[in-house]
Amino acid sequence: MNTEKTEEFMKYDQFLKRIKTLVKKRMGDDYFVDINHVTKNNSIELDGLIILKNGEEITPNIYLNSYYENYMNGECFEDIVEELIKIYEDTMENGEQEALCIQYEFETMKAYIVFRLVNYQKNSKLLKEIPHIHYLDLAITFHCLVKDTEEGLGTIRITNEHIEQWNITLEELTEIARNNTPNLLPVSIRSMNDVIIDILNKDMRFQDIENLTDGDNQIEDILNDLNQDAPHDMYVLTNIKGINGASCLLYPEVIKELADQIRTDFYILPSSIHEIILVKENGQIDINALREMVLDVNYTQVAEDEILSDHIYFYSRERDAITLL
Repeated sequence: MNTEKTEEFMKYDQFLKRIKTLVKKRMGDDYFVDINHVTKNNSIELDGLIILKNGEEITPNIYLNSYYENYMNGECFEDIVEELIKIYEDTMENGEQEALCIQYEFETMKAYIVFRLVNYQKNSKLLKEIPHIHYLDLAITFHCLVKDTEEGLGTIRITNEHIEQWNITLEELTEIARNNTPNLLPVSIRSMNDVIIDILNKDMRFQDIENLTDGDNQIEDILNDLNQDAPHDMYVLTNIKGINGASCLLYPEVIKELADQIRTDFYILPSSIHEIILVKENGQIDINALREMVLDVNYTQVAEDEILSDHIYFYSRERDAITLL
């Protein structure tokens, strides 16, 4: 007779309830504990654990989806609870509490309102709940920047409810974000060669490229090979943080000034929500090849929630305008 016991795992909703119950028990009555269902960019849905100390108003979400996978793979439930609480405690100890204590009121947050670019179709459900502007096949959305440290950026998405509470219009919100975003997140434009040099330098752990002999300069050899296969000059456009930098596409005069400086039109490739690539028009560009490249990169190299668009765009110097191809 087979006496082997088959372990039964909780279903996902049971897992969430159990997490909430045990974390609340551990944290005590001074804390509010809940599960927050979050719709991320491109309609990616996640469930976040909220641990909110009495008197606080904002707290980060600790997303639980991957922890359920760990649980299904055999990780002890109690260990998961301990890890979640430690993440919360480490967050507070590392200075995150300064961002968490910001009052979410219009006059306080006005100076930190910024915009982003996201895919319109992939976010159609979310866009019903937030103020936005339809732009090409994209949407301009609005956020409050509540953390800006070396570790990264922390933002809160502005909803229709917020602008109703603040008693402001979409036009007013747009003007505020248009003024704030280039100042809070300045533009960064670099040639693709410079970007590749940095990547190779980091990967090869070269400390000083200039000290390498010509015979040993692997980076130069790689770039020479690359330029033979891709002779068209390319530039990477993002912000100085490299986070949600595709929004720099909307910065006044940025692309125009670069195009005027080197006297060219540009094909615009949506690398991700974090950056875009500008390709000089030289009359020999294969547009279909560019489209195929964007599609291939999006679905093999870019995380699902970081895809910006499957299309390419074109900037005309003569018309000073960006069009969808």
